[in-house]
Amino acid sequence: MRYILFIFAIINIGIIQAKTNNTDELPIGLTEHEKNNINIIYEMGRETDPPIAPLRNIAEFERMSGVLIRYPLGISLEIVRELAEDIKVYCLVSSSQQNNAISSFENANVNMNNVEFILGSTDSYWIRDYGPWWVVDGSGDVCVVDFTYNRPRPNDNDAPFKVSEYLNAPYYSTDLVHCGGNYMTDGLGTAASSDLVYSENDETDQQINDLMESYYGIDTYHVLPDPNNTYIDHIDCWGKYLSPTKVLIREVPQNHPQYNEIEYVASYFSESLTEWGYPWEVHRVYTPNDQPYTNSLILNEKVLVPIMNSSWDGDAINAYELAMPGYEIIGVTGSWESTDALHCRVKGIPDLDMLQLFHNPLGDTIDSFINEGYMINAVIDDLSKTGIVDGSVKVFWKTEAEFEYDSTDLYLSLVPEEPNTYTGFLPPQLYGSKIKYFIQALDSSGRKEKHPMAGYHSFFALPTDICNSWSLGDVDNSGELNIIDVILLSELIVYGNSSGLCCDFVADINEDGELSIIDIVNLVSMVVNQ
Repeated sequence: MRYILFIFAIINIGIIQAKTNNTDELPIGLTEHEKNNINIIYEMGRETDPPIAPLRNIAEFERMSGVLIRYPLGISLEIVRELAEDIKVYCLVSSSQQNNAISSFENANVNMNNVEFILGSTDSYWIRDYGPWWVVDGSGDVCVVDFTYNRPRPNDNDAPFKVSEYLNAPYYSTDLVHCGGNYMTDGLGTAASSDLVYSENDETDQQINDLMESYYGIDTYHVLPDPNNTYIDHIDCWGKYLSPTKVLIREVPQNHPQYNEIEYVASYFSESLTEWGYPWEVHRVYTPNDQPYTNSLILNEKVLVPIMNSSWDGDAINAYELAMPGYEIIGVTGSWESTDALHCRVKGIPDLDMLQLFHNPLGDTIDSFINEGYMINAVIDDLSKTGIVDGSVKVFWKTEAEFEYDSTDLYLSLVPEEPNTYTGFLPPQLYGSKIKYFIQALDSSGRKEKHPMAGYHSFFALPTDICNSWSLGDVDNSGELNIIDVILLSELIVYGNSSGLCCDFVADINEDGELSIIDIVNLVSMVVNQ
């Protein structure tokens, strides 16, 4: 009887596998049939006029309301479960496979309240390569701006249009042949790809650059030779924008055959300027055996990094933690290859009504501005169009010696040339110190956003000279040492009645960084003996 049940179970498993395996599944590279029919690519375009300018291409590290995958899956059910913890999982699936997808997700304890299915056939699970690109247009609407997928796969090529219809997002398209794995943007008009984009299109390099500006708002397009020397030539196999100021580039030992080429692109980015006019902060992740550590997924406050059960996995996680302090870095396993990992198989869906915060982080050795403090500027715009809540725009800050963040308001600039710009100051520091800070805002739709989205920015603040004219012990800055200074110091110690930064500074008579009875004794002695 047990033997019969065992045979029956095997038959059932075979039936289930037959149902869930797509016999028409295509590889990441071109099949021989596709190579012989490559011209189909150039028949799949559906060019429209560009969106209304000015345009801003949304970056991976911005606020996402969902993530796009495809069934049958290219990722594990454990990863699907992780994704569905926080945001919507939009799953492209054919009608014939939908029930199988539902059963698989439910059996894996995926939060089905966060799963929605977009019906439509696909040819492969490399949804990064053919999935939608997103742009904020001149009207403040988030649009899909499509391209022609660089594989002769009409079903995959149709996916962005299906997503735009499902989400009721405006749809535009250029006939430019491209793919998402060979593209990254900083969200501020800069993007990068390998020169595959130039070789796969008939247009001149300049014409391609012009199309990128017209349809995506990209005015600085870094197009480089692929340093990996593989069949795929995708930039996500060796590089990744982590923020508008940080880029991650793979690193290999000197005896690696591609060492010189990889160091060239790392040097190229270190010598290139961000949108703010400063050199990129280049971070490296060690990939001695061509591990796909740059092929990660940034998803709001989390970063999912493909790991290989390698001795270098821990170093890769540490590299992300160093580059993105405060983010939750999660290592995930899968059927990864050096040219194909997590980033290739998942794609973020932005919050279509996101609260946008743009800020150029302060650099080290910043001087206090006319003794007012360290100037903070942020551009804040709510795509929900409900308005920024009055008094909600703040900068939270602390020194390394402090445990709790203090906050300071940022105020809307009245200068016509600075729309949506909020300005304020971090308080001046008497001593050189490292300051950690983040900016926060709230709009009337209930959205609260931070910059950075997780963690903090940090910089070394140079000391201010604002208190140089004050004399030690002269707590009221009257020019005299007397009993009033003793009384003020006593109240300062007992009640914390500070009259400002310089008051605290000159009250620390023994300059030990603390106010105590010893300072009172020393001040009384100074008053008596003057």
